[in-house]
Amino acid sequence: MFAVGRVAIVNGVTAWFVAVLGVGLTAPACLLAQQLEAVATVTPSVVPLNGQFTLAVELRGTNRTDIEPSLPDMGDFSRYIGRNASTSMQMVNGITTVSLVIQYRFRAIREGTFEIGPVEVQAGGQTARTRPATLTVSDAAAAAGGQTGQQSASGIGTEDVFIVAEVSKTRVYQNEPIQVSYRLFTRVNVNSYTLVDLGESEGFWVEEVPVPQSPQVEQRVLGGQAYTTAVVRRAVLFPAGSGTKTIEPMSIEASVRVQRRSRDIFDDIFGGSSPFGSQVPVVIASNPVEVEVIPFPAEGRPRSFTGLVGRLDLSASIDRLSVETNDAVTFELIVAGEGNLRGLAEPVIEFPADFEVFPPEVTESIDRSGSRVRGTRTYEYVLIPRSPGERTIPPVEMSYFDGASALYASSASEPLRLEVTGDPVIAAPGGRAGVATLREDIRFIQIGPPSLGAIGGSLTDSAGFWIVALLPMVALMGALGLRRHWDRLEGDVAYARGRRAGRVAKKRLSQARAAMSESDARVFYAEVERALRGFLADKLNIAEAGFMSDTAEEELRERGVSVVAMKKYFACLGECDRARFAPPSSSAEERSEFFDRAASAMTAVQEGLS
Repeated sequence: MFAVGRVAIVNGVTAWFVAVLGVGLTAPACLLAQQLEAVATVTPSVVPLNGQFTLAVELRGTNRTDIEPSLPDMGDFSRYIGRNASTSMQMVNGITTVSLVIQYRFRAIREGTFEIGPVEVQAGGQTARTRPATLTVSDAAAAAGGQTGQQSASGIGTEDVFIVAEVSKTRVYQNEPIQVSYRLFTRVNVNSYTLVDLGESEGFWVEEVPVPQSPQVEQRVLGGQAYTTAVVRRAVLFPAGSGTKTIEPMSIEASVRVQRRSRDIFDDIFGGSSPFGSQVPVVIASNPVEVEVIPFPAEGRPRSFTGLVGRLDLSASIDRLSVETNDAVTFELIVAGEGNLRGLAEPVIEFPADFEVFPPEVTESIDRSGSRVRGTRTYEYVLIPRSPGERTIPPVEMSYFDGASALYASSASEPLRLEVTGDPVIAAPGGRAGVATLREDIRFIQIGPPSLGAIGGSLTDSAGFWIVALLPMVALMGALGLRRHWDRLEGDVAYARGRRAGRVAKKRLSQARAAMSESDARVFYAEVERALRGFLADKLNIAEAGFMSDTAEEELRERGVSVVAMKKYFACLGECDRARFAPPSSSAEERSEFFDRAASAMTAVQEGLS
């Protein structure tokens, strides 16, 4: 079956039906003879700062590509948002042509005029390159030219839907928390939204505050206009150093319902004009906010101060009051309070000199539900005393800075006494106690009586007899099964693709691992995406070029794959899609961790399908 785009009418309705029928009959021959052409266009060519633009790559003469087109590096002036593709077929004067249009959506992040280099495409064994395109990012140029990006083209202005970043303070001390609420204002019907870019957090430690999936909606008047508003994201930011810092804009993609009336008679025939309107994606960004960060005062700074702004309470305990030498005792220190507890430095504790101290096990519990970040951080030390006597673990002191009063304060635990009994342990030359011998180094030859068996008996009573007798039958059954397997591989395409899916995916993952050390991270993410998409396409027996996440998700759900496994799998696909067109900033550790997550997600889906 072929999708019909637009058909030229020659002599009324009858000619139209004949032309449609001709598309189905002549399309295969025409597709083979077409020359590949690639054209790249930027829409609009002039956008405001933080506005959205689309790089559309049109491929004429094909409806699929061998590999994903190679885009030029655009990370210096844009942020990647997403992509979508569509195919079309056109018949003019009996000649049928097909085309594939891939649209890449970006957000402009820097003003200026930029050249977008050529895009290289490979399809049907042919290679084509587009011509460079030019993009101008300027609020003044956009206003003068009457172009404001996609929002203007869809009839939605910047005053109809926007985001405002509301901050609790704009002048804070270093490491003092700043509450940021991103509030969406709209005068149009927003059905849903997706966070596409959280903004660069350079110079800040970020703690995300959970928001409900259905945010609370309010009505507000702003600039004399009534808006429906809701908070779509909350975060607490801790500035890491002094100076003027900028909270970068956050971007979301909102799905807005607009009313349209098409003037094309064919849109009316095929349902293109709807009284319920259509969904239009609109990308909007919040305003940048500058924050002045003040350094800590030097006067009165305690030696135990490590940079926390907020409040601290310390409590210490040991699991017993008396212990023998060379036995273990657990010392627990609980640090509770408010502020950036996850960035808190490890406390300095002066244990007795004759204690062997092992590195602490650190656990934490952070509460981000309120307007402040609070919680506890627990340090558990294992101590082994080596000499008897009464020992004292001194108080542990930690200092903090109170941003409200601009003063330093300290909190300390109580001293703990421990009674150590027993004999002193003689240390080994290396400083450790001697190691007791647990068993001999040599395992002796067994000298006990051997196990004896009865002499005689029937040959058929032997297990070896039956193994030899049944071996030809087992071999025959195995040969028949193998032959049936080969026949299915040759005649059943779905079975063949499913059987080789794991082997092909493993080979592609090996290529992705080899590309992990490449300087350009997009090569690595492209290989991982090929492995994920190809594995799922083979398992579900669908075309890899026409892979649709919604269709694949529905098919996996019908085959009993768990929702958790599907979410992890498609989350890895989405991360590949974003990372391939984002600036190559991921480290080797991040790529290795993502590689492990992708392999784990693939294994989970494989188990669900099995």
